[in-house]
Amino acid sequence: MSTTHWVIWGSELSPFTLKVLRLYRQARVPCQLAPAESHFGQALRYALRREALIRGLLPLTWPRMTAEDEFPLVPFVFGPAGENLYDSTAIANWLDLNRPDDACFTPVEPVVRFLVRLIDEFWDEWGLYLVHHQRWKVSARDNNAGQRVSREFGVLLGPGAEARAARFSARQTRRLPYLFSVAPEAFQIAGLPPARQPPARPGFPATHALLEDSFLKLLAALEPLFSRQAFLFGERFTLADASLYGELGMNLADPSSNRILQERAPRLHAWLVRLHGDDALPVRDLPPVTDTALLRPLLDEIRRVFLPLMRQNHAAWRRARDAGQRVWNETAFNRHEALYNGEIDGTPFRHVVKTFQVRVWQQLCAEWQRLSAAEQAQLGALGLSGAEFSPG
Repeated sequence: MSTTHWVIWGSELSPFTLKVLRLYRQARVPCQLAPAESHFGQALRYALRREALIRGLLPLTWPRMTAEDEFPLVPFVFGPAGENLYDSTAIANWLDLNRPDDACFTPVEPVVRFLVRLIDEFWDEWGLYLVHHQRWKVSARDNNAGQRVSREFGVLLGPGAEARAARFSARQTRRLPYLFSVAPEAFQIAGLPPARQPPARPGFPATHALLEDSFLKLLAALEPLFSRQAFLFGERFTLADASLYGELGMNLADPSSNRILQERAPRLHAWLVRLHGDDALPVRDLPPVTDTALLRPLLDEIRRVFLPLMRQNHAAWRRARDAGQRVWNETAFNRHEALYNGEIDGTPFRHVVKTFQVRVWQQLCAEWQRLSAAEQAQLGALGLSGAEFSPG
């Protein structure tokens, strides 16, 4: 793989961009973040390349899109030989297949591989809800995300930074219910303008307490692990570490949320800060390990919140598909379509079917089925069971 002129189109406000940046740094593949590190001509060229890719005017190199997928706003990776990549997990797989060394981000050992994939998808899907809630509700009064994204894209957008920042912050706040964060009725944060107030949604149960409880449970689960070892799987950096960093690392820039991280989980906070640097982290050339005592609290939270959500989303997708629904995700949410009622650990919620989560769930269930009985038994010792990985 060529190691020059790789461009990551994205924003450091995006957890998925942070994840991809860390993957490229860890792989020691030089890259440039655009548009933040570009001049106008470069930024415009890559913006047009992204648009042409989305419109189908340029070929997608990796991964193969399915009917359940959709293009994100960011990140995309553009290579020197015309490579066009998207999806942070798929980009990790591309690096594994194409970089010269054999220290893969997704290990080949079946049990560890399954756990890495499970933890990666957990952070990509459920973790995304937690960290956006932290930014736009918990840190609503003191985050400067609007100003930051305005600076990053200013090379393309020109003057009017203050107005752009306000529009971005209002948009992200308005999207909170789509990202599972629903305020209680009449909820208000003193001192915030109406456009920055985390919204309730008629007919949708409040989820703030569920998200904040899960965030604290995860900090408590991860803190002892990082007091004992360098990464989630011992001395080996994996895709799961990149995903964890991408999500929680996003909140390092959000003052109130950063304080919670620092106070509740100082070792985890220090780990996130180290990964936020530009250099590859030193790792020992050892196989990944599975320490039951250290991983079990994290897996317990995954079993409590993530697996039920994935099963319920999949079941709702099948019902809606069979009834003729063909519009999904944020478009459906904005039309009040493809909605379903669910429950997580006794807390009711109402949400929209997300087809990319359908794909994630089907892949995880298929990976479980490919494991041998002995491998499934090893995962059973960590509390996981085949009954939990049935697509339904």
